[in-house]
Amino acid sequence: MREFQVNIDEDLFNYLEFLERTRYIKNKNEALHRALLLYKKLSMHDWLPEVYRIGENRVIIMDRGMLLDLFEALSEVEIYRAGSSTALKRKVLKPEFRDINLTQKGNWPLVLNELQNLGWGTFQRVEDEIKVENSAVPSTYLRGYLETMFKVTLEEHHTKINDLIIFRVTKTKQDTWF
Repeated sequence: MREFQVNIDEDLFNYLEFLERTRYIKNKNEALHRALLLYKKLSMHDWLPEVYRIGENRVIIMDRGMLLDLFEALSEVEIYRAGSSTALKRKVLKPEFRDINLTQKGNWPLVLNELQNLGWGTFQRVEDEIKVENSAVPSTYLRGYLETMFKVTLEEHHTKINDLIIFRVTKTKQDTWF
């Protein structure tokens, strides 16, 4: 590793001290290192005023309520179809997914990690279940997306925990267009 010094204003220094005191970070170096990795991961060097990008993707920052308003204008069937349609386009347009057999559960983390990195929520696969926390989109949309990506039928298991969705695989699916 190489070392360099950086000058920051008093407010940022106090913030780093707070993070260190509350043990959110080990030290200031760790925080700056993580921040730069995130800066690089998000391609922030390519951000222009009002135009944010991550690689080939455009980032739109909007209030969750605004996003949910869009979905409220659609029926459950339309929401499911939108999720499924998004997955079909993603499979075609994302070169990394073209040659990967997404029906194999061992490959599912590729898709789940991408969704998580894009801010859709927190995803975890445990055998025949997919646990989703803090989803940015309705469960019907997610179910359409994941069923189409993985060619399975998912059943939503309802929990009493807010912002937790659990999908269980019930069977594999044949290629169909909705």
